[in-house]
Amino acid sequence: MAPILSVRDVSRRFQGLTALNGVSLDVEESSIVGVIGPNGAGKTTLFNLLTGFYKPTSGEIWFRGSRVDGLPLHRIAAAGISRTFQNIRLFSNMTAIENVLVGQHLHLQTNIATAVLGLPATTNAEQHAVEVAVAHLRFAGLGGRENELARNLAYGEQRRLEIARAIALRPKLILLDEPTAGMNPGESDAMIGLIRRLRDELGVTVILIEHQMRVVMGVCEYITVLDHGEVIAMGTPTEVQNDQRVIEAYLGTGHLKSGAAE
Repeated sequence: MAPILSVRDVSRRFQGLTALNGVSLDVEESSIVGVIGPNGAGKTTLFNLLTGFYKPTSGEIWFRGSRVDGLPLHRIAAAGISRTFQNIRLFSNMTAIENVLVGQHLHLQTNIATAVLGLPATTNAEQHAVEVAVAHLRFAGLGGRENELARNLAYGEQRRLEIARAIALRPKLILLDEPTAGMNPGESDAMIGLIRRLRDELGVTVILIEHQMRVVMGVCEYITVLDHGEVIAMGTPTEVQNDQRVIEAYLGTGHLKSGAAE
């Protein structure tokens, strides 16, 4: 079966700086894949290419059999790719459920005319959207927090709200940019459980950037390692742990084996 995502010899340059150089990788459907590497390795640039924030300088990106590099952001989102960010980007003065409803906008079955006229179809669609949003919040562990302002949620809850909003797009692939950043071990363990449920219960393929090696080794089935914009290793967690080039480039202090964060 063809991979759900195929990155083919992709490069991205910014005014002479090469952020990614000839990166290729395939992601199998219903897998959980990690992307690791030192700061500046090109990890977030890769995510920005996959979601349409940047266009590749060269190379191709294929998703579910269609080429998506160069498409506008909303077309890529509609195709089934959603993401969270390293720095939380919620609408802080909106409630949790309002944040999730924003994420559902691509799938609302109403238009301006029916909304203005107040037709029953609008009311029914809005009610259904609210019910779906509540279900997403419950899935993310935020049941009962629907009407809480996003800014008043605890840090770990805000991370979960980002995921609830991301799944509101009904993605086939979700990109998580450092989902456990700033979390204590208990919160990180809970996030590992949520990531597994994204795949196991929703059937979503997951790619995550993560610096906490305990998380990477605990949840990822396959790992790609970037350094200076190039892929230096690919493999299972065990294979990556024992790759000498990875140890020298990224893990010289031995924190891969100890499981400590970078």
